[in-house]
Amino acid sequence: MTESAHLYAAVITGFEKVASREISEKLPATECFSGRGNVRFCLDLNSVPDILKLRSVDNLYVVFYENEIVGLTDMEKEKALKTIKQQLSYCNWELAIDVYQLAQGKNIYGGSDLVVDQMREFMREGKRCEVTENSPKFRVTCKRCGEKEIHTFSSMDAASKFGAEINNAFGWKCSVKEFDIEVVLRIEKDNMTVMMALNDESLFKRNICAYGPTTMRSTVCYCMLHLASIKPGDVVMDSMCGGGSIPIEGALAWNTAFFLGGDNHESAMERCKKNWSSNSSSTKSNCEFFNWDATNLPLRENCIDALVTDLPFGKKIGSKTDNRLLYPILLNEWKRVLRKGGRLVVMGHDKRTLEKAILADRSSWHIKANHIVNMGGLQCLCLCLINTKS
Repeated sequence: MTESAHLYAAVITGFEKVASREISEKLPATECFSGRGNVRFCLDLNSVPDILKLRSVDNLYVVFYENEIVGLTDMEKEKALKTIKQQLSYCNWELAIDVYQLAQGKNIYGGSDLVVDQMREFMREGKRCEVTENSPKFRVTCKRCGEKEIHTFSSMDAASKFGAEINNAFGWKCSVKEFDIEVVLRIEKDNMTVMMALNDESLFKRNICAYGPTTMRSTVCYCMLHLASIKPGDVVMDSMCGGGSIPIEGALAWNTAFFLGGDNHESAMERCKKNWSSNSSSTKSNCEFFNWDATNLPLRENCIDALVTDLPFGKKIGSKTDNRLLYPILLNEWKRVLRKGGRLVVMGHDKRTLEKAILADRSSWHIKANHIVNMGGLQCLCLCLINTKS
């Protein structure tokens, strides 16, 4: 068994540095570096079972082949697809299966030993494996990055040819919807990477069972909370919590802090209670929800250590005209309830209105960090501010 693996984490674009910090804090990772929408790192196989506990990562993969195929962009379609198919024999299938089994906590029939034997026979004799009852189900997905027009083949063509060769070599059953293993091809110009997915379902699909019109991904919530530098004993608030995504993620990830969530909509409170009850079986709760007006909070001054919230974007809820009136009022109320040195992490799509509201009271806020985050195709501004109480 190989001692370490090269892993690829798909993350929210704009929060790559936050995800990289979480990986470095929680895992003995080496060679950790981030690209657009991803973080790559190396990890000892003994630590692989812990990777699905990461909270800032959407999806995780093990990289088991990466190489430049010289002239791929200039090849005719049939030659290019044949060349892609031939890379199957150069892939480290033993590593891929070992890491998959460690991450999932379950075994593939025959394990990596069977896969190695099947590949040897396929390469030496061209022997095709028959599909059996024990054969795992799989699918191949191809993601081409950059200018797709430079290739003579489509993503579907590459996935289909590579998948057919996997079926020939290992006798795995092809299934697009119900599958045990997902193999991902990533092709950018002449570079080809082959990866295996380590999670069955995207990791942001957690915590929430009752969705609202603007429910945030749990991974986005974690990244925003991470920016707030939450410490044991902190009181953290989301004054416009909707279905409670941010307070619930915080309460589960930081169980030594206390989280408050509030909203002025009755159905929002119902969603909060459903979502929290589906996650917390303990009678001792570190998360509470209240019905209140975010512009006039029923709280004393200087009682909150950190405030994390997403502002109305002015798309599904509210408008940019409403935001020009709302944002300054909210900032003034947050300044009142936050203690001196308290952290405010806020996300908004109406960047101009948010920046203008902060500038109007710039002596009270110090900008610690800012991120441009891709939220469903919208470029949003996420700020971490320190309340200076000036």
